[in-house]
Amino acid sequence: MAAPMIKPSRRGLLHKKLGVPQGEKIPEGKIQKAKQSSSPALRKEATFAENFGGKSKGGRGTVPRGEHYQANHREPRSADEFHQLGNSGK
Repeated sequence: MAAPMIKPSRRGLLHKKLGVPQGEKIPEGKIQKAKQSSSPALRKEATFAENFGGKSKGGRGTVPRGEHYQANHREPRSADEFHQLGNSGK
């Protein structure tokens, strides 16, 4: 997987918002707290950092199939719902 493209204007923004010096790893606790923020931009940045941090930088390096995936890709509850979904099962 290639490294994700980050706009030069966005690089280091999460470090700055969380008060962590550039070059240091953002602690997992701060990322989790940022994911609970009332700011949608901060939540997105924290999720991005968690998913795409890379193994060498402390992130998981892969996008997990979490609640978002499960909410949008669940199994149909009944035969009628199966047919409404176009027999795709998604």
